[in-house]
Amino acid sequence: MGGDGDGHPDGEPKRKEKLEGFAFWESIGRPKFVLAPMVDQSELAFRMMTRKHGVNLTYTPMLHSRLFVENPKKYKKENYESDPADKPCFVQFCGDDPETLLAAAKMAEKDFDAVDINLGCPQNIAKRGHYGAFLLEENDLLRRIVSTLHDGLSCPVTCKIRKVNSHNFQDTLNLAYDLQAAGCSVICLHGRTKEEKGHHTRIADWEAIKILKGRMDIPVIANGGVETYDDAIKCLEQTGVDAIMSAEGLLENPALFSGNTVSVDDLAAEYITFAEKYPPVQKGAVKSHLFRMLHPKLQVHTDLRAKLGKSHSFAEYKAVADEMRSRTMGPHHSQTGWYRRYRKNEPPRSGSRPTDHSSVPVSHAGASAAEQPQGRAEATEEEEGGEEEEGGDVSTVERESKRRCPDPNPCLAQRGEAWAAEGGERGGESGGKT
Repeated sequence: MGGDGDGHPDGEPKRKEKLEGFAFWESIGRPKFVLAPMVDQSELAFRMMTRKHGVNLTYTPMLHSRLFVENPKKYKKENYESDPADKPCFVQFCGDDPETLLAAAKMAEKDFDAVDINLGCPQNIAKRGHYGAFLLEENDLLRRIVSTLHDGLSCPVTCKIRKVNSHNFQDTLNLAYDLQAAGCSVICLHGRTKEEKGHHTRIADWEAIKILKGRMDIPVIANGGVETYDDAIKCLEQTGVDAIMSAEGLLENPALFSGNTVSVDDLAAEYITFAEKYPPVQKGAVKSHLFRMLHPKLQVHTDLRAKLGKSHSFAEYKAVADEMRSRTMGPHHSQTGWYRRYRKNEPPRSGSRPTDHSSVPVSHAGASAAEQPQGRAEATEEEEGGEEEEGGDVSTVERESKRRCPDPNPCLAQRGEAWAAEGGERGGESGGKT
């Protein structure tokens, strides 16, 4: 048998030791605040923006392993973004075939700190594609997937899951034990089931997350129910987890984890700047982010909502944001914010409503918002951009799969240049409703 003088057969270079579990967590700085994986929404520009405001671990949007392997060049061009400044960052894949997932992950592992397996997407596209949360009861398959990636990759493997069901948490614990034993280095639990989405969204089960944290020997990330900075701190204290992940909370307020009050006008302008520096590969990402950040004002200034829906360039986005700023002033309550569109009657976790970093809309003549005719409660699908989701609604995954499996649900069907505004079920969620 040949060697290279260092005891390595056939001159193979010595492979760097792979850190796992808490050793890996320490190596990436023990992150506390995490941006969730969101299809077409946790793109590089938004990841870099949230880092400025307290996020210290990001996830890419979910990538479809089969589509990635079938046409890597095309898929990367349309979906793949990485940057040395975006560290630490986990790349997330979905799929149900261990070898396909491994092949896709090996093409991305050098650009990211870990490979995450999506076991949380609750949307119909995941059901049809047999991935995400629809694999949660297939423990044998998931053990094979995790062990295959663990053995074949030079970076750690992590998993993002939901509660398996609402009636027996032991099933979720058993799954977590299996994933850990198979080689999972970090586990993120969204404290809801796959059925608890959209209008069926319920308060995230932090007690379940606390129990899981007490049973695991690897870092645990909590996902779900974080609307404010105070919520994040309360969740850390109540569950004892290693980090807090947010999706929808950060979409409405990218400065959530900073603990600072930043106006939505400033956030919108800042995001446009980041998007110009890191142009998103998905065309609708910029528009979608602006709809979420400016949601409270757009419910009153419906003319600007329509104008934003028709915008396609940075100049047009800036014009809408500047006009909105010129019309509004003063503090505004966040109960009308985008995060609460399905949570109007849900009590705040930290005891009080957050201060919406928005402003009271006023007309050109100076009349208060109360004197203005109220627009529709929700933007139309043609006006608002895509919905975030850890597994995805009308994302590239959806658009590609439509060629083979047309969706009978008109809410999911792509209309013109629009994406679905509130998700395929009128409520996607990124790892969850966070």
